[in-house]
Amino acid sequence: MRLRGYREADRTLLTGDWLPGEMLGLPVAGRPPLAEPSVVAAPADDTSEVCVVPGAGYVRFAEIDWIHRRARLETGLHTVPEEPARLLAAAVDHGFRVLGLHRLHGLVTPAAHPPDAALAAAGFRHEATIPQALWLAGRPVERQVWGVVDA
Repeated sequence: MRLRGYREADRTLLTGDWLPGEMLGLPVAGRPPLAEPSVVAAPADDTSEVCVVPGAGYVRFAEIDWIHRRARLETGLHTVPEEPARLLAAAVDHGFRVLGLHRLHGLVTPAAHPPDAALAAAGFRHEATIPQALWLAGRPVERQVWGVVDA
């Protein structure tokens, strides 16, 4: 899977029916048709970098800490890729090799049924659970923090 730099023509790829801030932002099954789509702002400064998966969605490195070389990873895809682990592997590779980061972490919502195997295959490990972190389907749900460190 290839990532490329964000261009203004890619703005439509930053809006979709996924959970905000999600590390593996795949379309949410059963999302109410009237629910507002999640919108990601285009990069405005050096604390974030947005790459796109042409025709499919985006990968965002948010809250980049250039001193400690870490960032929060978010993705948003309009279609479910055949191998979500390939998307995560491409994002991790970009973060470590291109941006020179040493740690990536992100939020995962278990109630949205993300493929945990894809997270593990890309090197991520479950680090923490945040109870009642998000309102989803009429109830509060927990979010998990997953992270990976460049060895």
